[in-house]
Amino acid sequence: RAADALDARVVDDPAGQRALWRVREDASGTATRMSDGSEAWPGWEDCAVPPARLGAYLRDFRSLLAGHGLRGTPYGHFGDGCIHVRIDFDLLGREGVARFRTFSEDLAELVVAHGGSLSGEHGDGQARAELLPKMYGPGLVALFERVKDAWDPAGLLNPGMLVRPAPLDADLRFAPLPREPVDVVFGYPHDGGDFVAAVRRCVGVAKCRTAAPGSPTAVMCPSFRVTGEEEHSTRGRARLLHEMLAGEVVTDGWRSTEVKDALDLCLSCKGCRSDCPVGVDMATYKAEFLHHHYEGRRRPAAHYTMGRLPRWLRVVAATRTAGLVNALARVRPLAALGKRMGGIAAERDVPEVAARTFRRWWEGRKREPGTVTAGRADVVLWPDTFTDHLSPSVGRAAVAVLEDAGLTV
Repeated sequence: RAADALDARVVDDPAGQRALWRVREDASGTATRMSDGSEAWPGWEDCAVPPARLGAYLRDFRSLLAGHGLRGTPYGHFGDGCIHVRIDFDLLGREGVARFRTFSEDLAELVVAHGGSLSGEHGDGQARAELLPKMYGPGLVALFERVKDAWDPAGLLNPGMLVRPAPLDADLRFAPLPREPVDVVFGYPHDGGDFVAAVRRCVGVAKCRTAAPGSPTAVMCPSFRVTGEEEHSTRGRARLLHEMLAGEVVTDGWRSTEVKDALDLCLSCKGCRSDCPVGVDMATYKAEFLHHHYEGRRRPAAHYTMGRLPRWLRVVAATRTAGLVNALARVRPLAALGKRMGGIAAERDVPEVAARTFRRWWEGRKREPGTVTAGRADVVLWPDTFTDHLSPSVGRAAVAVLEDAGLTV
């Protein structure tokens, strides 16, 4: 009732329960985009009030948001009175940062007025330490300082996080980012053509840091599952791109070897584009980076070899010399040379070139009696180089499955 809910439903089937749990798991990411596409940020991540006060608190919280001209998406552990929220603060402009401060001060007073805690789950830190006197009072905060000084007189252990903190609006991580869009080659239509905004999508949810698939649809991030290293996760790569744009830690921009090394194991599988709650598209970011990284200078030989592979395979198909190419690939010295030129690991076998490409099979199939080709297609297949020339059986299987499902290809 406090959240204006109109109905309730009990879900007891496992599939429905999994779907609902995914909504909860993805909430911290999906809530960072408002319905109109504008950005929202963690600013008050986990304040909590006594559960009996939750309804009254939520009503006052909404009024406070409206009074500051802000919007937010609350979610969380309502049974515990703990509320997470993403709010559409403008953290890129001076006026928006000032509003962030005044709202934070007012909300701290509201939480305390309802008998709550400024941080009910995750801790205080830089975001709320300045406001702790509102909850504990100056006397108790002074006692915190004395305890800190007794055990850490030099102030070496995590300084400024609880006592004598920096202002809550200092050191915001977006401050050093470029204010104007950087020159890019991709469109980024969902981010207003702004690569900086695209990189800002990552808010550190870390769904990409899974050691194994948590569900049949979980696909990211393959490279992190192999190495277990943060730099090989979607989040780690996004963070390095952020640092590259900020120019404070990564100082050589698009030429950065740190960013290049982190992106090297990215498979460009687009798993993050569909699986990440905020839709980070690391495959596109990688292509953008590599374009600028090598712009105006020579690339590794393997880039040219593999880049021209479609052209070479079309020549093989046109001259019907797949058998000859496969025979030469079985000669070890030639295979070793080919793998080295193509940037293929020495341990891998050279894939065989199909005698009949998928496209040739498709053209021949259309001429077969009884094949339905007229009418509007329900599905359009775009076979890539590898499917067409190296694994046409995959394309044929896709056609069979789609047609068995009643679709016209």
